[in-house]
Order: sequence, then C-alpha cells, then structure tokens
Amino acid sequence: MKIGYFGEKGAYSNIAAINMVNGDYIPLKSVKSVFESLNNNEIDYGVVPIENSIEGSVNETYDNLYKMNFFIVEEYYLRIKHCLIGIKGSEINKIKFVHSHPQALAQCSDFIYKNGYIAINEYDTAGSVIIVRDKNSTEHAAIAGELAAKVYNMKIMARDIENNKNNYTRFFLISKKMVDTDKKSKTSIVFSAENTPGSLNRVLEILNKYNINMTKIESRPVKFSPFNYIFFIDFENNDSSEKAINEIKLITNSLKILGKYEITLL
Repeated sequence: MKIGYFGEKGAYSNIAAINMVNGDYIPLKSVKSVFESLNNNEIDYGVVPIENSIEGSVNETYDNLYKMNFFIVEEYYLRIKHCLIGIKGSEINKIKFVHSHPQALAQCSDFIYKNGYIAINEYDTAGSVIIVRDKNSTEHAAIAGELAAKVYNMKIMARDIENNKNNYTRFFLISKKMVDTDKKSKTSIVFSAENTPGSLNRVLEILNKYNINMTKIESRPVKFSPFNYIFFIDFENNDSSEKAINEIKLITNSLKILGKYEITLL
C-alpha cells in the first residue's frame, strides 16, 4: 500500500503518515500533487495538512477537497517541535542563514531574531535540510523536525525553538472511498448557500436544533464566482446527524459529505 505525503522524507507530513497508516511512504512536492497522485491511482492514500494551531488553515487542502471527489478517513494532530539543524561541525553562534518553509520560519521568529539570522524561504522543512546538507557550509542551517536530522545524518544544534509550545498541525488521511466508524466520530461537510441575509445562520440553527457540536467552520471564495463563498464545517456526530444533514441539503445550493471519521484528541 502506497501513502503519499507533501514534503521530502523526514517532513512533518511524513511523521504524520507514519503515525496514521502503515505502508510505503511516497514523498511528493506539493499538497496538489498528493491529490493528483491519488486521482491517478499512483498512491492508495494521501496525507495532507489541513490547519495549524498558530498559522491557521491550509487553503490549498480545502480547495482540493472541494474540487475533487475524495474522502477524509482519519484525522491526526501532530505536535510540531522545531530543531535548528546543520552539518557536522556547525555551531549556533557561527550560523548566518537559516532555511525552512515560511510557516516554520514564522513559528520560530523569536529564535531567529534573537540570534540575528537571515531567514530564507524554502518549499519544505525536510527539503531545507537537504539544501543545507548540499551547501556543506557551517554558516547555513535549517529548521525542521528531529526525524529530518536523523534521515540526512545532520547535527541538531537546538531543540524546541518554536515561539509557542502549543504548536500543533492537524492532518487528514484521504482516500477515494468513504469509510464509516462506530466509534465517537466527526463529520466534515462542504456546502454553498444563497448570498442572502441569514443563509449561513439557518444552517447553524439546524445544528443547534439537533444539539450537534460544531468544532470548525471555514469559508473559502468560489473562484469562478467572485464574492461568493463555500463553507466547510466539522461537527461531532450524534444520533440526529443524518437528520441534520438532510435538512441542510434542503436549504443549500449544494452539499458534499467529505468524510466521517473517528475523533482524535491532542
């Protein structure tokens, strides 16, 4: 079984994939490429980030969930622990340039500022470790997870350098097939509604009527229809969830169930 994920080997998505499902892990260059590889039957499952507790939602993931016919089968929360990583012989006080994904650089901005480093954006955390390895310079370092340092035989100069220790990324395991679970679960849906006063509120009133706890709401613009929006909602299931979904269908322009999956905790 092949599991595709965004990033190089050792990336945080790789860590999430290892914790979610067993198989052969396939590194891919972008979130979009995970969806495309799944669509082309090159992988059996995809692992994609959906939101970070500090930096917010991953819009590319939301957009592809809306456009493509895939289903969420599992969620996973990964505690993000950033490390400063360099070649053997590197020292913190000799580093001048630090490479990483823009979100990782933002999450470690206090450490970067304190040390006077110049931040350089890269496409991936683990990929930045490869870049620093290939530069073979003690003036360059990367910010990534511990696994990336281990995979590429690099030196960890500092651990837990993120600004906020409550730093988590939520990941989805996606598949071409919808699954069900008899455990305590969530459902994710996406819908479009009329651009009229109260249209979204009527959906929320239905959830409230059936005592359904909404855990997440996200709006995204409809790219082919300016200033119109689609809405993503996650909610905890109860015995009335199916009734609620059927009622929401009646008052929305379109509704798609993105998945029903077991609730996981931080």
